Amino acid sequence: MTQKIAALVRWLRQWPWREWKAAHGRLLLACVLMLGASGLPWLADPLRGGCSPWQTPLVPAWSLAAPGTVGAALTSVGAGSFMAALVCLGCTLRPFADQDLWRYRLAGASCLLPLCLFLLHFTAVDTQQGDLLAYHKLEAQLILRHLGYNLPRDWLPVTAPFALDMGALHWRVVLLVDQLRPGAALPLIGLSLWFRQPSRRQPNPRGRPWSLVLALSWRPLCLSLLLGASLLPALVAPLWSLLAAWQTDLAIAAGEYQQALGWLETIHWLAPAVVGSAAYEEQLGQTLFGLETRSQQVEVVGFAAAHSLLQQRAYLRAYQLLFPHWLAHAQQQKDLPEPWLTTALSEALEGLVEAAWPSSALSGDALERNHRLIMAQAWLRRLAQVNPDSLYAHYLLGRADYELRNYQDCLAEMRIGLTLSSDNDLRSSAYTYMGLAEIALGRSAEGREALLVALALDPEYHNNTAREALSGLH
Repeated sequence: MTQKIAALVRWLRQWPWREWKAAHGRLLLACVLMLGASGLPWLADPLRGGCSPWQTPLVPAWSLAAPGTVGAALTSVGAGSFMAALVCLGCTLRPFADQDLWRYRLAGASCLLPLCLFLLHFTAVDTQQGDLLAYHKLEAQLILRHLGYNLPRDWLPVTAPFALDMGALHWRVVLLVDQLRPGAALPLIGLSLWFRQPSRRQPNPRGRPWSLVLALSWRPLCLSLLLGASLLPALVAPLWSLLAAWQTDLAIAAGEYQQALGWLETIHWLAPAVVGSAAYEEQLGQTLFGLETRSQQVEVVGFAAAHSLLQQRAYLRAYQLLFPHWLAHAQQQKDLPEPWLTTALSEALEGLVEAAWPSSALSGDALERNHRLIMAQAWLRRLAQVNPDSLYAHYLLGRADYELRNYQDCLAEMRIGLTLSSDNDLRSSAYTYMGLAEIALGRSAEGREALLVALALDPEYHNNTAREALSGLH
């Protein structure tokens, strides 16, 4: 037993702590940081909080695994970060000690690769996820207008929520910057490894016979060819699909609809995850309309026209175009509406709600205020029917019910809203109105308890409504 312990001590002295003494442990630090990147969220949903890195896809366009399966986890951000950590750990092995420069280059590339693929995936590959995040961002920004108090702004604040268009690349970048989380910054340690200056070492004359093979395998040309061949499909296809989308817009603007249809088929082949996104369906609808073909894809053409109306803020006309298509799916009870159809219809309804919602200037005119609340309530109920997972619909229904003194309905809607969001600021506001409704129903103890929960979710002291209610000023 003593001999085994002594052998373990000798092994620890030789590896990897020797690396810590020789090079300040930069590789081991990178290994620890990449392990942290595999556990911390890289991206946050505006309504549901941080997304697990093992559920955030990295290259879904070439993965046939369904979400939530082992195959999907193996092609996730978490798996890529974990593999980078293993590469950094492997670069501390003694056989690689003589290849000082290129082991750092390899470790740096392995750290930066998951970040580059993640950024490329979000901006060019899986734009459907971007559409979902953009819709949740729209709902979050609209809810913030009705909180009654201000919250800290994002890094790149969106002042006009309805202008958020994921079909434009710059809006994808804005949304990505706002929703990034600390896990995405940890792979930047790869820059420190890549630009590390090589140390001047004397060659080891007693090298092992196979050291020549290792040296050749670490040559820049061999390393570049190996990484380039393995990553060529993952890098070229998304970039080419972006070029194809740009060419599609140019062809539609020039009236070359047959050429545009060819570019859309190219996108379908290169990046299957793009198919079904709002931008792709809009281009397809414009192309089919220009070709004047009697296609069965009537709702795609209607969606393209409705999307143009949404950009012009003609929400009622867009609703009139989209709702019959959604109702046809609902009546069949077999074929669910496409996500892009539900999202566009929800955006039109939210625009109608914002137009009908009473402004603060009508606080003194109770009759007009209640009339506008009833109008907004009708649109909100339709929105809840179209999109049951809309936090905006349930939150504002609860607010309208509270203003109209339907306190039981207010409690029911706010409870539904709590199940749809994990954002503490939005949950704090929901608990606030639950507490006010409980107090209005004569249940002071339950109301006070809900208000205390609202304060606990607001450590930055933004929720003045809850504090005024507890102090008796509300």
